[in-house]
Amino acid sequence: MERPSLTAVSPTAAVVRAVSTIPVGTKPLGVATGPLGLHVYVANSGSGTVSVLDVGELTVSTALGPYNTPTALGVSPDSTLVYATDSTANAVRTGQKDVLAVIDRIAVGNNPNGLAVSPSGIRLYVTNQDSATLSVVNTLKSSILTTIPVGAQPTGVAVDSSGLEVYVANTAGNTLSVIDTVTNTVGATIGGLSAPRGVAVSRDTLRVYVTNSGANTVSVVDTGTRTITATIPVGTTPWGVATSSDNRWVYVANHGSDTVSIIDATTNTVTDTITVGHQPAGIAVTPNNLDVYVANNGANTVSVIQTLNEMAPALGPQPGGTKVTITGTGLAGATSVKFNAVSAPILASTANRVLVASPPGIGTAQVTVTTPGGTSNPKPFTYYPSGSASSLTPAAGPTGGRNTVTIDGSKLATANAVLFGTLLAPPLIVSDQQITAAVPPAISPGVAPVTVTTAGGLATETLTYTYVDPPVLTGLSTATGSRFGGNVTDLTGRNLGTATNVAFNGVNALFSTGSDNTLAAVVPTSPTTGPVDVTVTTAGGTSTLPGAYTYT
Repeated sequence: MERPSLTAVSPTAAVVRAVSTIPVGTKPLGVATGPLGLHVYVANSGSGTVSVLDVGELTVSTALGPYNTPTALGVSPDSTLVYATDSTANAVRTGQKDVLAVIDRIAVGNNPNGLAVSPSGIRLYVTNQDSATLSVVNTLKSSILTTIPVGAQPTGVAVDSSGLEVYVANTAGNTLSVIDTVTNTVGATIGGLSAPRGVAVSRDTLRVYVTNSGANTVSVVDTGTRTITATIPVGTTPWGVATSSDNRWVYVANHGSDTVSIIDATTNTVTDTITVGHQPAGIAVTPNNLDVYVANNGANTVSVIQTLNEMAPALGPQPGGTKVTITGTGLAGATSVKFNAVSAPILASTANRVLVASPPGIGTAQVTVTTPGGTSNPKPFTYYPSGSASSLTPAAGPTGGRNTVTIDGSKLATANAVLFGTLLAPPLIVSDQQITAAVPPAISPGVAPVTVTTAGGLATETLTYTYVDPPVLTGLSTATGSRFGGNVTDLTGRNLGTATNVAFNGVNALFSTGSDNTLAAVVPTSPTTGPVDVTVTTAGGTSTLPGAYTYT
């Protein structure tokens, strides 16, 4: 009987991987993981179904349908809905996992091929290959919000973790379109690509990875400068690409060479090439970064690349309940898993993995797996207390988002999510007492609760943030006056109640807020006569009336 092991074969073996194969439907293309990490979904374009795979047992548990030709997939943030592009039906179909049925159909452009779900789940971004457009879908109303012209034959699409930018790979146009999600317009077009097909964004939003199916390479795009900073040779005809949530690894499905290239994101080099099934297409990484799922279009299978001798997550809240995956060798028939001396319920197990729920604890626990072959070496699991979020600055901002807020508190170093209502904002750790986050766009103005999640669970305080529509200046009660100023004029418009500044030709004016529609401003002096612009700045943005006031 093999003794269970959670240790690498040799001290120099940095990463140990194993590959297993799962039969699915015919001609699988797209693959997606649920945010909770318990299921993986595979679009079987030839059999009109979506396979549902159980991550713990590595088996196909059921199938969603019916579809015509499902090609690409996305999962809602709560993992209850599965969205699929149906290419021959020119539609997106919504499947509900719990009832195993398609419950909605949304018409999009011609031959939809790629799909991305916004972090908040309120938008879908769908590439229409034969229409050269991107459909923006409002999931709350199951309707098209807008349609954006992009390059020729758009295929892959990805939205960054802030929800503020979307990237579209235009295969026939050899370009990458960058979409501003606030204005729903193309903000930039990046060239220098070769039949780009797949696209993925690092979780820190700093880099975009694009597969060049015509050049057997992956381009690395700097999101700040909009330039290609590296070109990495991979296998033949790369299609799908996916990134790990820790920003360490990039995985590329090489459709023509039946392999997956594994790229070290810190060095932009291929560190491993793994043989999978015939004609790999879609690829996805589980949230815990331990598994990579690859849809093999020519073999009607899914390859599962497993990272062995790891445990994820390796930390969690003191009350317990964290779903922990432990990988290694010789784990078949696991009879118990213990955190120190406390047993943890086993939720699922295979020869290379065990899924458990952490028991309550304090400090660091040594985790061991016992099988009929013996007990494994230990892995450390650290329990964290709850963090505290005590203040948020600024406490208001534009409905369109994009501004940055600072959250102060304690025990915030393990923060992994900030939610504005239900809208996700990935945090940037400044210190154990401070984090920052880019505010996601909101559907409408109003107050949203802000919560912070850390390794210790939900932070103890809930803050609030007020979304404000941009101001609109419509007129002045007095439009002329002496260049020496000193007179008072009323500024009228909309959304003026949070005004922070009023300026005449760039010169700040004293002002007071009468209502959300009116400001009273003291006209400042001017060195010259003539018409000048009047500008109001609020928490929601800036509005300018050109030449609205004339100095005499």
